[in-house]
Amino acid sequence: MDEGMTYLAVAYLGMLAAIGLWTWTVFARSNDLEKRIEAVERSFKTADHEQE
Repeated sequence: MDEGMTYLAVAYLGMLAAIGLWTWTVFARSNDLEKRIEAVERSFKTADHEQE
């Protein structure tokens, strides 16, 4: 029985680590995407001002 509990504990900790890594990756990509969108918006604003 002790062997099974150890396996479950290791699997649970591994699952928590995987979820944490996935969450960090999603937020990092989200921040990168937000910066890219802001850069595109700035470039459109400057292009509009140059046309006027």
